[in-house]
Amino acid sequence: MDIENMCLESAADNRDNPDSLYETCVCCHKRLKIPRNQEIEFRSFYIEGAGQLCYDCYQELYRKNSVQTQ
Repeated sequence: MDIENMCLESAADNRDNPDSLYETCVCCHKRLKIPRNQEIEFRSFYIEGAGQLCYDCYQELYRKNSVQTQ
């Protein structure tokens, strides 16, 4: 799975769903246990300009990028 391309091609945006109380991962669309009204300063795996990621997608993206830059 090419998670970077999957994230870039993602069209779904949880902000468009006013009924959702929780965030979803911007890559895999997994529902997260992070309330939508929680301040971003207190979130883990939030990427400013991109949105909320789950742990797995965050690790996949950053592990891949850290290997490429070394």
